[in-house]
Amino acid sequence: FNKIKSKTKRFRWLARNMTLEEKKAIEKLDIKGLGFLEEPKRVYPNNQLLSQVIGFTGREGFGLEGLERTLDDILTGSSKKIIVPRDARGRPLLNDARLLFDVSDGKDVILTIDREIQYFLERELQHAVDAHDAESAVGIILDAKTSEILAMANTPGYDLNQALQYSSKIRRNKVVMDAFEPGSTMKTFVVAAGLTHKIFKPSTKFDCEGGRLKIGKRWITEADAKHDFQMLTVTEILAKSSNVGSAKLGFAITDKTLYEFLKTMGFGEKPDVMIPGATSGILQALPWNKHLLSNISFGHGISTSALQIANGYAAVANGGFLNIPKIIRGIKDPQSGEVTPFEVPEGQRVISESIASTLTLMLTQATSDEGTGAAARVAGYPVAGKTGTAQKVDPIKGGYFKNKYISSFAGFAPAHKPQFVIYIAVDDPKENYYGSEVAAPVFSKVASFLLRRSGVAPVLISDKNVIDNTQAHVQNKALESIKKLLKHESSEVMPDIIGESLRDAVNKLRGRVAEVQIKGSGQVVKVSPDVGASLNPDQKVIIELK
Repeated sequence: FNKIKSKTKRFRWLARNMTLEEKKAIEKLDIKGLGFLEEPKRVYPNNQLLSQVIGFTGREGFGLEGLERTLDDILTGSSKKIIVPRDARGRPLLNDARLLFDVSDGKDVILTIDREIQYFLERELQHAVDAHDAESAVGIILDAKTSEILAMANTPGYDLNQALQYSSKIRRNKVVMDAFEPGSTMKTFVVAAGLTHKIFKPSTKFDCEGGRLKIGKRWITEADAKHDFQMLTVTEILAKSSNVGSAKLGFAITDKTLYEFLKTMGFGEKPDVMIPGATSGILQALPWNKHLLSNISFGHGISTSALQIANGYAAVANGGFLNIPKIIRGIKDPQSGEVTPFEVPEGQRVISESIASTLTLMLTQATSDEGTGAAARVAGYPVAGKTGTAQKVDPIKGGYFKNKYISSFAGFAPAHKPQFVIYIAVDDPKENYYGSEVAAPVFSKVASFLLRRSGVAPVLISDKNVIDNTQAHVQNKALESIKKLLKHESSEVMPDIIGESLRDAVNKLRGRVAEVQIKGSGQVVKVSPDVGASLNPDQKVIIELK
C-alpha cells in the first residue's frame, strides 16, 4: 500500500474497488492525511438485461448512453445549497464531508418493457446466434394495438455494471441505430401501396418470367435459383417471395406513388422515440431508375431500422394506424408516489381497415406450406408474417459482401385478433442463411411463449385439441377461421376516374375488371357502369374520352 499511495491514479482505483472491511483495516493504520470519501454509484441489479436500451452513467452520475442519457434530467435529483463554516484556508469545518454531496432524489421512470418477455427474447436470440454461428441478432416486440415496446433486444449484451469494459460496437442499440437493407419483409408494403391505390388486387396475375428479368445490362433473379415462377397472383408473389414478381408490382405502382406511400409508412423518417441515436434509414429521393425501383420493390436499395419495419407491420395488425412507438409508460414522483402518464401523439391512418384485413389474409398465406414462412407457425394459432433474406452491404468497398446475409422475419399473432408484433433479424448466420430457416423459427418460439403466457385461447382446434403444426392442412383451416373472424368482404366499386387521363384511368381499373373498352381520346368524360357502382372480375367497362 505504501508503494502505491503516492501514485494518485492507482490509489483512486484501489480506493474505489476496496471492500468495506479493507477500508476499515486501512483506517486503523492511521496514515497521516489519509481518509475515505463515500460517493454514490449506480448499480444495475439485472446486469445484462436490456443493457443497450438502458445505457449507463459515468463516475459523476450523469447519463452517458441509452435512456440514462435521454432521461438524465428526470432521473437526476437537484443539488442542495449548503452553507458551512470554513477555516482560514477555506476548508469546510464538517464532521461528515458527505453532506457536501447530498442531493435530492430524482424521479422514477416506468418503462413499457416487460421483464419476463425481455429475458425470453434475449435468450432466444442468443440461442439463434450460437446455433448459426452468427455475428449478432436483434429483436423487438410491440403491442399490436398501441406500438408500446414490450421488449427490445440486442445480442450479445453487456454488463451495465462494467460498461466501459465493452466496445462501443457491443454497447450500440442496433434495433434503432442501425439501418440495413430489409430484404423481402419490404414486399408487404409494396403490396399495400398497390392495393391502396387500386392498381391491382390480390388475385391479379403477373408474369414472373421463369425467375429471371433483364433490366438494361442487369438481371433480376429469385433468391433461390430453383424458383422458376411463371404466372403468379399478387398473393402468391408475396407468399413465395418472388423478386421478379415484386419488381413487376413496383413497375405497375410507379416510383412516385411507391415513394410517397413508403414515406407515409414512416420509412426515411426518424422515429419519434425516446431513445438516442434513432436512425431515419435511407429512402432515396426521386426519380428512381427502373433498376432501383425494382430493387426497392424487393427490399434492396433502401435501408431501414428494425423498429421501422416492426412498426410498419403493427400498422397492418391494428387495422391501418401508424402509431408512434412508446417505451415510457409514466413518470413517478418518489415523494408522493404519484405516477404521471407519459403521452405520445396519436397515430395516423395510413391504410384502410379493409386493406389491412386483406394484407393480413395474404400474410397468413405466406406462413402456409406454400409460403416461405411455414417455420414461423404456432400450433393452435393463425400467424401472419413475412420472411426476409438480404445481402449485407460492404460499407468500406461498396456493393455487397459475398456470402453474408441478414436473415429476418416480421409478423404478428394471432392473425385474426393481433396482440403482438414481433421482428427478428440475425446478422451473418453461417451455412443456413434464409429467413425461413434462421429467423422464422425464433419468431415461432417467441410468439408461442407470448400467446400462452397471455392466456390467448387457440382457435385452430382438432380432435387432438390443438392441430399439429406440421400437418399440411393447418394453414387452410387457419385461413377459413380468419375469414370468418375478420368477416372479410372483397366488394369492388367503380372508382371516380372522370377527368383523368386514359393511362391513369386504366391503371386504376387494372385487375378489377375483365375488359376495358375505350371510345375517343383525351380525358375521361363518362364511364359505364357509373362511378360508385358495383364491379365484378368478369365485367366489361366502357370509358368515353373527349
